[in-house]
Amino acid sequence: MKSSGYIYLPVLFLLLAFSAVQAQEPFTGGHFWVSFTDKNNSPYSIERPWDFLSQRSLERRASQMISVNQADLPPSPAYIDSLRADAAVEVWYVSRWFNGALVFTASQTALERITSLPFVASVEHVKPMPPETDKVYQQLDPAGIKVQSQGAQGLEHYGLFELGEEKRVAAMWEKMVNGTDFGFSTATIEQINGNFLIADGFLGQGKIIAVLDAGFLAADQLSVFSHLWNTGRIGGTRDFVERQPNVFSSSPHGTYVLSVMAARRPGELMGTATEATYWLLRTEESANEFRIEEYNWLAGAELADSLGADIINSSLGYTRFDDPSQDYTYEQLDGETTVVARAANMAADKGMLVVNSAGNYAQQNWRYIGSPADSFGALSVGAVEISGERAAFSSFGPSADGRIKPDVMAHGRQVPVANTAEGVALANGTSFSSPVIAGMSAALWQKHPQSTAQQIKKAIIESGNRYLRPDTVFGQGIPDFVWASRLLQHNFQPEKQLVLYPNPISSETYISQYSDIDQQVNIEIFDLRGQLVFQLDYTLLSGYNRIQPFKQAHHFNNGIYLLRMTTQQTGEFSVAKFLKAW
Repeated sequence: MKSSGYIYLPVLFLLLAFSAVQAQEPFTGGHFWVSFTDKNNSPYSIERPWDFLSQRSLERRASQMISVNQADLPPSPAYIDSLRADAAVEVWYVSRWFNGALVFTASQTALERITSLPFVASVEHVKPMPPETDKVYQQLDPAGIKVQSQGAQGLEHYGLFELGEEKRVAAMWEKMVNGTDFGFSTATIEQINGNFLIADGFLGQGKIIAVLDAGFLAADQLSVFSHLWNTGRIGGTRDFVERQPNVFSSSPHGTYVLSVMAARRPGELMGTATEATYWLLRTEESANEFRIEEYNWLAGAELADSLGADIINSSLGYTRFDDPSQDYTYEQLDGETTVVARAANMAADKGMLVVNSAGNYAQQNWRYIGSPADSFGALSVGAVEISGERAAFSSFGPSADGRIKPDVMAHGRQVPVANTAEGVALANGTSFSSPVIAGMSAALWQKHPQSTAQQIKKAIIESGNRYLRPDTVFGQGIPDFVWASRLLQHNFQPEKQLVLYPNPISSETYISQYSDIDQQVNIEIFDLRGQLVFQLDYTLLSGYNRIQPFKQAHHFNNGIYLLRMTTQQTGEFSVAKFLKAW
């Protein structure tokens, strides 16, 4: 279900085995997922992983101490050959992780032949053959603002309007630009404190981001992406929906998403990882919703794994389908039940950081996150206003098994994106908060190349402004990428001793302190003459604490100071020295 003004993410789940379909309704043909019983008699071996994984994929695993295992092995070629030998069956793609294949057939007898094969464990009908009269048309309006799908469910309404279309909005954004080269992207980047990483030259160089989406209309033509094409940093494309070579003629949704990470037009737009390499993978069919799209997502994630991608951005989610019998219940969003959640978990197990939009369901009957946002493997991202308030459409948690979801939040309402007419539009949806985080994660990982995907994910979560008191509305809150970098730099566990960062101090300097219990402390600042110049009573909470007492530090004279934190209950204290030089 979609609502005008927002991108409402796809829905999916619950499949019927072929035997159940056959018993309850006439055969319709279409796409079927075929699961195999084993990987016997395979020429592949985990001792020779280079036969089926790229060198970069192997290096990513090795750097994170991840072993190649049986799940990495491709299905037995003999099984695939047996399917292909049937003239009435077309093999669409195969899966290593799920040990199966997606096939298409319009023949009931061919399907019966498949189900009778001794190596076939089960068959699921994942997409029916469309009626001849079911025509779907996609139109791009003259301004390149909206795509509408007619005749089927899908990504019907994109929450976009031209910048300047409303004087109030234009005036608001003019105040946010502040004359920087980030242009209209300034507020989005500064909200997560990402501007410091970018200013230091961390733009995602050396990192590969796989973008799983519904299409990338005109992304091969827009000037905001010319730097990618000119330097060979569009690694490649793949269409799992129609298996045709051109992903640039379908939905513009992926174009908008890509621009949040990769657009570069000084003074107007700045992505969060403009120097990363991107693979553009079409897995979502915007015209309708069937379970096949979860398997497309699986295939896209496996390709990302095999080519050595570091990060997956997925601005997609699945809960409900055009066939209501495939709908998921909330109870099934437990992080490991849905096809796409299991695929996301597997991707994370292989050493990739999976960043996924939480969903735009909060104002619908279904209020909760989608899948794979519920998965254990995904870093799920909700949406906030630029003010920091939750965007009204951003989905709620928790997951069905009670875990805090979403994990973090980022700007998701009126996010500047590149439209398909060489202009700038404002977009609404967690579809756009996810790439804010995915791109900045690439920059963070570039700065800390020895970190694992799980360490990057953990640091981002722990840098959230609500980390000490998370909830199922904001998760751990809005990340601070300066603080996330600090956590990675010092392998924060967290540290027991009193720490100031950065030092020399700025108005944004933090005191970090770990406490085993909730307790009252007194913070005092002395100059070198021993004069008390500042005092604050503060409640430390159990866990790691971040305190920012230096907002008024401009009143201090430049020089060296001592900060003392005293526990009121025991009288124990810690001392740290700092320099004020601004």
